[in-house]
Amino acid sequence: MTQIRPFRPYLVTADRAAVVVAPAYDSMVPAERAAFSNDNPSNYINAMRVEEEFSKSDRPSAETLLERNRATVQRLLDDGSFRQYEEEALYIYRLQAGHHVQTAVVAEVPIEEYETGRIRRHEHTRPDHEDRLTRYLEVVGVSSSPVCLAYPESPSINALISKITSRVPELDLLSDDEIRQLVWRVTDEGEIETLQQQFSSVSAAYLTDGHHRTAASSRYSASQCAKGDDKGSGSWKYFLAAMFPASELRILAFNRCVRDLNGLSVQSLVEGIGKHFVVEALSDPEKTTLPCVPGEFTMLIGEFVYRLKVRPESVPEDPVKKLDVSLLQNLILEPLLGIT
Repeated sequence: MTQIRPFRPYLVTADRAAVVVAPAYDSMVPAERAAFSNDNPSNYINAMRVEEEFSKSDRPSAETLLERNRATVQRLLDDGSFRQYEEEALYIYRLQAGHHVQTAVVAEVPIEEYETGRIRRHEHTRPDHEDRLTRYLEVVGVSSSPVCLAYPESPSINALISKITSRVPELDLLSDDEIRQLVWRVTDEGEIETLQQQFSSVSAAYLTDGHHRTAASSRYSASQCAKGDDKGSGSWKYFLAAMFPASELRILAFNRCVRDLNGLSVQSLVEGIGKHFVVEALSDPEKTTLPCVPGEFTMLIGEFVYRLKVRPESVPEDPVKKLDVSLLQNLILEPLLGIT
């Protein structure tokens, strides 16, 4: 059901990658991004500047920043930091962090797949954030961060990826955070067609990161079509996606801090949680370990620490609703603590 299309991106050159490739955008607060941008003028993060990175006394307007971002992109293209190949290709992208490895197929995916629900989403988006990202596409005109999609593991896709990644990669970069990034180009027509056929048989793909970027791409596509650019196979009808097998994805801890118990006592909260979870009070908080299996949570209230394990009968069949983030929201945060 998932359509993929080869494309002609601008790929950072091997000799410039260490300088140009940006760190994870969301890993830094605005002040940190501002400092990093100022210290690293050739880094691509300078093409993603936002108002919050500047003090109120010297803050440029949003439109001024967008023009600066566009100029930065053009400067990096002009100085040879990126290369665009003549032939269209699919790309294989691998991340290695310690012993963990995950490998994606990077391609263009039709916006229609998202709009018709063939690509499943699991969170709502903020209109103001959509507005900002849509305007970025209109002014700067580039998409540099692929949306992350998860798909059910496919032995046939795995086999072809293994074959491709046995070759010498186009890029091999170790970033400052000790994450190794490797990129392979897939130009063989037979391999491209095989991957397209294999992904067309994938039952569904799930949007795991990039809800706002995808929504913005949808809005940008609609605006281009409204201008009369609705014919042909223009790039605005597609969005950039990195598709990982779900079995390889690792979700890092994302802790929630709750301000109050919504009028409940600790005992009442624990009893409410117990309807869907096995609740274990840990006798030695100093030896508390982080959850290491799906459906397990650690809860701290004052000096008390509890381990929560979801009851099998409380786990829904829907693959999105059975995610830990969904279980936490739907079984604890919303019904017991009133957090929507």
